[in-house]
Amino acid sequence: MLKKSLILCSLFLLSLAVAFSQGRGGGGQGQGGGQGQGGGSGMGQGSGQGQGAGQYGTQTGNAQGNQKRTRISTQQRTQIKNCDQMADGLRKQARTMSQANGKKFNAGEASQQQTQIREGLRAMEQEQERLMNGLDPSQQQALQERIRNMNQSREQMNIQMRQMDQQLAAPNPDAKRVAEQAQEMERVMNTWRKEYKALSSEVE
Repeated sequence: MLKKSLILCSLFLLSLAVAFSQGRGGGGQGQGGGQGQGGGSGMGQGSGQGQGAGQYGTQTGNAQGNQKRTRISTQQRTQIKNCDQMADGLRKQARTMSQANGKKFNAGEASQQQTQIREGLRAMEQEQERLMNGLDPSQQQALQERIRNMNQSREQMNIQMRQMDQQLAAPNPDAKRVAEQAQEMERVMNTWRKEYKALSSEVE
């Protein structure tokens, strides 16, 4: 009887061990399946986000590429070119005037250079006025920032011209001050010319 009981107890413990082992194996498979699902979900989200970013970048690039430039006539394009060339000439004259300092300075020559700059500036302003007056309302609206900046440069240049006139009108003009004002005039003309360059790039 005792022997039979021991055999039954051994069989019972063996069956428990087998069942426990199968349970752990099944749980491991379940965990592995869960990991597979999680990995698949993460890849799907990453792919979707990457595609969305790529589409957004393409749309932005297309929007920038499709930005229309303002149409102008051949005459207006020529006027912009003329203004740019005259601005460059005035810049060079102002630089030459700024270099006549110290012993090289001659008040009479400085006055002649100032007269040439004034005449060149007047001619450039007239050409710019013709350009501005020829713009239609839609062109004026599209180029309003450039027009505003050019008008600011025009005001600054006229201020520098008046200050130079006062300096040269003195009995003994200060060569250093004349050179400094000429340098400022050159700086203004550089800024003004940049606006003409920008204007040329924004029209067709």
